[in-house]
Formats: sequence, structure tokens, C-alpha cells
Amino acid sequence: MQIIIENIYCGKSQNIKKGDKIYKSSYKKQPVSKSQTIAVGYGGLADDTQSDYENHGGTDKAICVYAGVYYEFFKTKYDIQLTECAFGENFTIASADDSDICIGDRFECGEVVLEVSQPRQPCWKISSVVGIKNLTSLLVTEYKTGFYMRVIKTGNITTDDCLSLISRDYPDMTIEYINRCSYDAKNHQTDIKKILQCDKLSASYKNSISKRYKQKEQGIEDWQKDQRTT
Repeated sequence: MQIIIENIYCGKSQNIKKGDKIYKSSYKKQPVSKSQTIAVGYGGLADDTQSDYENHGGTDKAICVYAGVYYEFFKTKYDIQLTECAFGENFTIASADDSDICIGDRFECGEVVLEVSQPRQPCWKISSVVGIKNLTSLLVTEYKTGFYMRVIKTGNITTDDCLSLISRDYPDMTIEYINRCSYDAKNHQTDIKKILQCDKLSASYKNSISKRYKQKEQGIEDWQKDQRTT
């Protein structure tokens, strides 16, 4: 499998004001110039910052990836017009989506080796920054969250590089499948037991889905609801 990277984006931490609330985020990103070389370390892209290490940062969330085809999905189904990098991703990819990507998949990209670590868990900031009501909940309920990658081997990449699959340990553990199970933990108890046995799944995501499993939770989390602004 070879996946085209349509665009690469980097962002700096900034204060975002919504109403009378101000919060810090690196959500708003700019495209990297074509053929530009980008250094990639264990924390992610050299020119990209992470503002919230507790919820959105760390080595297991070094690079955020989103499928370009989902932009068209939301336009067609919900008449939602989105600008590029509307979901604050580092890579927008073509020719693959969350149903094609599995936990633990390793990809070569330029000099770098990347590994899929977990589905993204979208929070309220997506709706807030983009300014579209219920957008975060739509990502969750439609199982179109995107995913994170950790860096196995550091080095340089360019916008001309592709993601080339070099190994797949869990062919049944797609991002979409895990999202479906997590969303309706009550009716996916056996599935979640199997998911929790995956040694390539990040520790933070294991804790999250384990909680949903034990409490047999269904639906979105409180921190994914629009009314939260702090």
C-alpha cells in the first residue's frame, strides 16, 4: 500500500478567542511549501508545536493524519463546506481513509518510519475553531476521526514523499472498526477485549476505551459536546 500525502501542515501555539473565552491551541496550521524538507523527531514535525500535551501531545500523538475524502463526505451529506486543514491535521492523505488503516501499521516516508498508534479522539475545539455547530460530534458519530502516528525512526521528509506500508501486525484492527466499538461499548464488549490486547495501541487510548468498556458507555463524551468552551 502506498498512500499519497496531499498536503503537510504545521502550526504554532496561539491564543484563540471565542466569545468571552480564550484558550491556547496549535490547531490552526499552515501548508508546508512544495518540495520543502521537514525534519521529523519523536515529538513530531520540527515546525509544528503542541499546545496541550495532556490531551493532544506526546510521542504517541506525534503526527495527526486525516483522509482528504472525508472533506467531500461532509460536503455531500451535510452540505458543510470546509477549508483545507479544517481538522488541524499534519497530513491530509489521498487514496486511503480510516477503513484502510490499522493500528500498528508501519509506514516509510522519506527517511522516516511512522507507526499508527490510535484513532484521534476529537474534542470540542474542532467545532469551536471551525465555527460549525456539532462538527466534533459528527466526526465521532460518522466514525471519521482520523488517526495519530508515532515516530519510530527520525529523519527528513518532503511534500513529495508518500506513506509506503512496510508492515501490518493487526489487519482486523482498522481505525474505523475501533471507533465503532468505542462509540457503542455496550454492544461491543467482546470486540473491545480484543482491541485491548493490541500492544501497538497507545496507553492513553487503552485507558479511555477500557473505561468505556467497563461502564458500557454509548455515544459521545462530555468533552466532545459543543457547549464546552473552557
